[in-house]
Amino acid sequence: MKIKENSLPADVLGKIKNPDPIEGEDILIESENGELIGVIIQPKAYEFFLKKIEEKEDQIDSALDEKYDSSAKSLDDLMGED
Repeated sequence: MKIKENSLPADVLGKIKNPDPIEGEDILIESENGELIGVIIQPKAYEFFLKKIEEKEDQIDSALDEKYDSSAKSLDDLMGED
């Protein structure tokens, strides 16, 4: 979902756009009974989390590559195809 910045209250937009991740704030969205129903994070934090996820995916891929055994039979070998 995308929304235009002019549809947000100025104070909320200011907290999102604050360039300093230490001073900027993530915004927790709660229901009337206090249940967390959503979070708005700053763009820099979003980029940081995406980078960390990609690093973890790369680690998983590398671990899978290390387990690859080139001498193992292929699917064609197992099905008796030449």
